Amino acid sequence: MARNPSSRRNLYIGTGEGILAMPWAFISVPGNFILAALLTQFYGLDKISYGLIVSLPAWTNAVQIIVIPWLARFLTPKDLTLGMSWFNIGLWTVLAAALPYLPTGEASGVANLFLIFFLLASVSQSFLGVGWTSWVKDWVPTRLRGQYFGQRNRWLSVSTVLFLLLALALFELNEHALWPYQVLLGMGVAMRCGGLVWQHAIHTPADHLDVLDRSWVSHLRENLASRNLVIFIVFSAWTSFWLGFVGPFIPVFSFEELGFEPGSFSVLVILATVSGIFGWWFWGTQVDRHGCVPVLIAGLFFWEISSYVWVFVSRETVWMLYPLWVVGGFFSTAYIAASFNLLLKLVPPGTKLAGISLHLAVTSIAAAAAPMLAGLLLAHFIEAGTGLLAYRVGFAVKSTAVLAGLLLLRGLREPQRSVRTSLPGAFRTMRQLLAAQGTSFFASMNLQNLRNNPRQPKPRDDA
Repeated sequence: MARNPSSRRNLYIGTGEGILAMPWAFISVPGNFILAALLTQFYGLDKISYGLIVSLPAWTNAVQIIVIPWLARFLTPKDLTLGMSWFNIGLWTVLAAALPYLPTGEASGVANLFLIFFLLASVSQSFLGVGWTSWVKDWVPTRLRGQYFGQRNRWLSVSTVLFLLLALALFELNEHALWPYQVLLGMGVAMRCGGLVWQHAIHTPADHLDVLDRSWVSHLRENLASRNLVIFIVFSAWTSFWLGFVGPFIPVFSFEELGFEPGSFSVLVILATVSGIFGWWFWGTQVDRHGCVPVLIAGLFFWEISSYVWVFVSRETVWMLYPLWVVGGFFSTAYIAASFNLLLKLVPPGTKLAGISLHLAVTSIAAAAAPMLAGLLLAHFIEAGTGLLAYRVGFAVKSTAVLAGLLLLRGLREPQRSVRTSLPGAFRTMRQLLAAQGTSFFASMNLQNLRNNPRQPKPRDDA
């Protein structure tokens, strides 16, 4: 740990506020089972409105690549992080207090209120994420980042599981009332406020955002000139589209077609979270031994093969979902761990931030369009009386399309060079997609290369 007392204090505060932020980090991702139940089951939002709402974080993640360099002229990283954080938590405070007074039903107009709320919340959350990414590099020493964020992620995982257990207990008391949602939102807001007050005690000398760089455009051009990187971005966008096409509607399908209640569904999320924690450690060691591409292919292949269960599951066979979510939590971590490390390898040296921002923008656009399209299609088929069939066909098409997308990796060559780094806030859209689908500890974790004693994969030609 850091020897400087001030630095050591910053690190302790960073871990503490992260633990306090986890309930809010999970709840604030549209598409998680708590918000899915609240919006579609309690307030009766239609599928089109719900699809648009869950797409908003990805749209704002895509737009921030244009807006942030302008904001960087006026705000320091700390200002941007804390300012947007307080604005965001103020929005959630108002929502938690207003829930009992909002009308219910598709014709009530409540969908428009939620659209406005989640648009403002998504914009502020995207901007605070970028600010935090830049700010945290000022108070976490480079040599300690991998170790520090690894330890921090473990504490955040514990916080997530405890919060999910609380959600399970509350929904078991009364799954059809509004007050469990208010308690969970209120708890998330209160803990987040405590963490933000604590964050103000972090002191750093930096007064600029890293993204404000005169070579920003040239860095983007250099990344676009990398054939391997472009192939990987296309693959990531394709996969993000299909994950976003189905993922946010899995809780809705479970509630409406399988008879799940929020309390029962929280058990699935807990199973996926716990298996994902073990998977994160296991797949990190496999990346060391075999390289990123083989691990990515293996994880995504077995994850999607198991996901075909959704095509056949019924009210009589819901028991199949319990092992399915254990398997999904374990193999999904292989995909994101290998993808993150592969991206860092493919980005040209010296252009890391531009390359990752480019990846975020493209994958976010794909992930944003998917739930909007899915909502439109579902609304059409439900009106025609074939909603259940539409869900099953959608599950089959999604898994088949993701597996077919693996063919895009045939032309990709993994560089031999080792990457020993971490990037807080990276892969934001992908982490939000996975958090919404059950691997909840991804909501606020920080990605880092897990190599302790790296063994390089066999050298191959780098096109």
